[in-house]
Amino acid sequence: MKNYLHDYLLKLIDSGVEPVFNSVACRYGECTIYCLIKPPENILQLTFAPVKHEFLQNRLKRFSRKVRITKLQQQQFQYDKIFAGYFSGKHTTFSLALDSPLLAAGTDFQQKVWHQINAIPYGETITYQKLAQLAGSPKGSRAAGMACGANPLSLIIPCHRVVSVKGLGGFAGGVEVKKSLLTLEQSKKSTVSRKD
Repeated sequence: MKNYLHDYLLKLIDSGVEPVFNSVACRYGECTIYCLIKPPENILQLTFAPVKHEFLQNRLKRFSRKVRITKLQQQQFQYDKIFAGYFSGKHTTFSLALDSPLLAAGTDFQQKVWHQINAIPYGETITYQKLAQLAGSPKGSRAAGMACGANPLSLIIPCHRVVSVKGLGGFAGGVEVKKSLLTLEQSKKSTVSRKD
């Protein structure tokens, strides 16, 4: 991913696009999402883990002195209504373009895993073992779990819907956040429309 990010920044700069990224932390009930928006305006990373958010910002700054990170307030966040709709149970899907360069930077296996995660219906779960099978690696449940942890677009690619055969399993944003997301979805599943 290191070289991929570097190449992405070089392409931006060479094309005359100023590498200014917007960083925002948004609170929805008990959950806080941390989002980094890339030029042109689209989501580069969405995470529940502030450490991952800070790590990516520092990495981008190390690649080029031209990189600037601008902090936005929640009310300035152009996707706030979309995420508020999800957390209020009004929306079950996200009508957002998935063109983060971090997706393209994933390994072939990670990309297969992310594709399969994206197919898990709202309010449902599958195990890491099943996810590994769907991604073409029946014995790769641990690798599937690591691919979940590397998911650059948490919630949009709903890795919280992947659980262990023995319980919830891990989550980069913390097990309590995962639990609350699953509880929200399961409680709203029968009462909400699948359309945005």
